[in-house]
Amino acid sequence: MFVQQVQRFHQLILGQDVNSALAAVAPLVQAARLAPAHELTPAVTHLAPAIGAAPIPFVAATAATAAGALVELGGSPGPLTRIVLERLGSALTGTHAFIDAWMAHGGGRALPERTQMDVTVATGLLASQLGPDRAMPLVAAWRDAPHWALAAVACLHHAEARAQLGDRAAWTAQVDPLHSAAPAFMRLILALRIVDEHLLVLHRPTRRGAMVFVSGVADNFQLQTLLADALIGAGLVQGKRPDARWVSAFQHGPDGTVLEHVDDSFHLTDATGATMRNEAGPADIAVVSGSRILVLDDARYSRHWRPGRRFPITAQVRVDRILTQEEVEAWLGYVPPTSAV
Repeated sequence: MFVQQVQRFHQLILGQDVNSALAAVAPLVQAARLAPAHELTPAVTHLAPAIGAAPIPFVAATAATAAGALVELGGSPGPLTRIVLERLGSALTGTHAFIDAWMAHGGGRALPERTQMDVTVATGLLASQLGPDRAMPLVAAWRDAPHWALAAVACLHHAEARAQLGDRAAWTAQVDPLHSAAPAFMRLILALRIVDEHLLVLHRPTRRGAMVFVSGVADNFQLQTLLADALIGAGLVQGKRPDARWVSAFQHGPDGTVLEHVDDSFHLTDATGATMRNEAGPADIAVVSGSRILVLDDARYSRHWRPGRRFPITAQVRVDRILTQEEVEAWLGYVPPTSAV
């Protein structure tokens, strides 16, 4: 039954019947929750080209969120990632252009909601100022960009999708100014902080360091606890390892756990001397000489938080190599002294 629903939805995406296509989204996602796991990835693969070729922009964007839901349920994004990232990039560019046009021609009105009524009013207002051919794509981008953002977040749950991002800083620069324009953009900002790469970690009090592989970590609350567990476990740093329940919650969930608070382990800075807030993430660590350098000092004061992940993806923090003393001293040469932090 699920396979038949996917095939029908594929046909609706490529058609001109907007209402039927939109009405099919909720039943498709509900059926996916009951479908065998092995049917989810083929379903996403089957829908992806139709989403890319859909003639009606709003249908394409809404169908992308439906396919994203299938990914969140366990499907692999596969070809969906490329299509979503391409359309997201265009939608973000259009959204910025829409905001500029609205500020210039909206008569001081607040930005419109993404309801059918507000979209219709916004289209009429901008069309009267810019002409329909210019106005309609801008309004469509404003309306559709959050859908593409949500689909992108679903894809970015997977390392193979994150590898297709390219210039992560450029994506962040596009999305960050829109953080208050829709909740989906804030989710996307958080997802863009996830890296799958080695960090060069320097523990300044002991002047020891390691190459640490980090994957699936969305913020520094998560990073700090998993890093303390990995470094103490590898014998690089002395101290008591974080509670195993905290570590498990940050690696695998459950999220929203009622476990007691997690203790602060380090004060984090990067190689520029900037303090790394716990609300930030691995992608915010500055790159110096080709490496993200994270500097650990003793915690300056006691802070606590509850364990839990931003996204339901497995996180990994692994010590791959302990640096030699000569390497540590060389890398510390790039780092401002403690007094300058």
